[in-house]
Amino acid sequence: MRVSIDCRYLRERPSGIGTYVRALIDRLPARAPADRFHLWASPQATLPLSHASNVDETLVRVEANHLPTLAWPARLVPLADVDVLHMPYNILGRGVSCATVVTVHDIMWLTDPSECEASPWRRAYQAPFYRAGILMALRNASRIIAISEATAAAIRRALPAAASRMAVIHHGVESRFRPAIDASAARAACVEAGVRGPFYLAMGQNAPYKNHGAVLEAFAAAKLERDTKLVFVQRLNPGGSLALQAERLGIAARVVWLAGAEPELALALLQSALGLIQYSRIEGFGMPALEAMACATPVIVSDTPALAEIVENAGIRVPLGDIPGLALAMSRIGGEPSRRAELGALGLQRAAQFSWDDCAARHLEVYREAAARPSH
Repeated sequence: MRVSIDCRYLRERPSGIGTYVRALIDRLPARAPADRFHLWASPQATLPLSHASNVDETLVRVEANHLPTLAWPARLVPLADVDVLHMPYNILGRGVSCATVVTVHDIMWLTDPSECEASPWRRAYQAPFYRAGILMALRNASRIIAISEATAAAIRRALPAAASRMAVIHHGVESRFRPAIDASAARAACVEAGVRGPFYLAMGQNAPYKNHGAVLEAFAAAKLERDTKLVFVQRLNPGGSLALQAERLGIAARVVWLAGAEPELALALLQSALGLIQYSRIEGFGMPALEAMACATPVIVSDTPALAEIVENAGIRVPLGDIPGLALAMSRIGGEPSRRAELGALGLQRAAQFSWDDCAARHLEVYREAAARPSH
């Protein structure tokens, strides 16, 4: 079997989808040595993407989320001898003759575009692209991989006919996400990045659905030591109007904005935080929460379905809109070391149930199913 995988989310800027793609291509070639894997590589990636002998790569200079990906993907890379094409980021283009597998992380651009992009003019040209790509995937993909039961349920509501072609495969968590062996070294890395004193951590792009404004409100209301900080790691456009909100709330001096974080710093932040806060209005999975649990760091999440599914009872779940409840959760974790320890232990147990090796094995099963039944 020859599988072509679009890996263009692997580039200089870390992302959740990039983490997922990296985990797959690190494992798939060794798990299926008799198969061939063809990778689409971005010029911004560190090349080669893989040193495995059963891997070849094509440099694709078009960005993943640009029109040619929808209009003529078969012109971007050679697909004539491919059995299965895997598009791992929600969308599928036209005119692909081989079997296709699409990983759907969420369908927010289909159901809630205003949650994805706050700017109306950006949304006006982005929404039609993503809507077309998601609908193409849901209607035409040979197999669909949903990363959570919550995403699968959203797909079934949007297009019930897609259910028979869908498999739910959870992400895993890398072994490097673990409690700090040297806690002082982890703290020193945070200090070097400008994060001093105890802190809460929120990670994710600066998009409406991340609900970071509510996190600011709760932090301002929480009963915490005055030197406690709130650190945002926002991959795109850090701060922005949220920084103005922090000023209005009188907490600007206690909020740290980081424009992304290299893997070593991200790990140190997760290991050192009082707690990880993921209070999203919508999510497809919840990688920051899972990685925090693997580091024995307490997590506070919203009760949105995907986060409830991933965290279960290993963290504090606060209903959306309950700002006092979110503030109380921060206050409890900040003031009760025994509660932090209890949640840390529960998080470790829960995180141990997620495996990238299992995830890769399930993907191979789906590829073989798609190759055997390329059309639906």
